[in-house]
Amino acid sequence: MPEQKESGQRLAGRLYATLRVLKFIADPGGSPKPNVRDEFKDKDSPRSRIQALKLDLFEDLVTAVQKGRHAKAMAEVFGAMPAMVPLKEGDLGHNLGVRELAEFNAGYRAQLTTLKGALPKLLD
Repeated sequence: MPEQKESGQRLAGRLYATLRVLKFIADPGGSPKPNVRDEFKDKDSPRSRIQALKLDLFEDLVTAVQKGRHAKAMAEVFGAMPAMVPLKEGDLGHNLGVRELAEFNAGYRAQLTTLKGALPKLLD
């Protein structure tokens, strides 16, 4: 799990990567596979990026488990989320500047690399 020593924007990137993986597991046909080469250029807030995923955690979990879609992977993803929530609200809510966007992208790629190691069959 990432340490809270990371910047809030980097943690926000990790959280976003984790939630994209969750969405992909729940709906692999309707959601593009997250990739470490993804590069975000928009300077919107992490909160708006996460809200754009249109997650329904209950439905996504139930659907994945009932349809036999990688229940262990869902457990891995859900278990990882709390450590990635930045402690300061502004780290999720404020628009990203150039430096913050670079941190967000770095966190996103780092978390996908971590999850790819834990879930190689899903994210190779």
